[in-house]
Amino acid sequence: MYARVVTYTHQDDRDELEAKARAGVIPIVTGTPGYISYGVMFDGDTVVSISQWESEEHAKAADEAIAAWVKGNTSMTSQTRIVGDLAWLELAKR
Repeated sequence: MYARVVTYTHQDDRDELEAKARAGVIPIVTGTPGYISYGVMFDGDTVVSISQWESEEHAKAADEAIAAWVKGNTSMTSQTRIVGDLAWLELAKR
């Protein structure tokens, strides 16, 4: 399993940015093969995007598609970008 973690800075209104990103990014990630999960955290002017993918190929394809969407639709600037194989992932038992 692969993960993609990207941190961005932004100058947008948080609520507007979140609504725009949900509308634009969710169709990208859910339409990309190998999609497992996607989440976003906001902390002031920082946004952290976290996603899981079945393979490195899937994670990199999603990374390219999301990066293109972000560049064309927001003022967010990528600060760090990591795509890599998860060494381990522990899920809660339900």
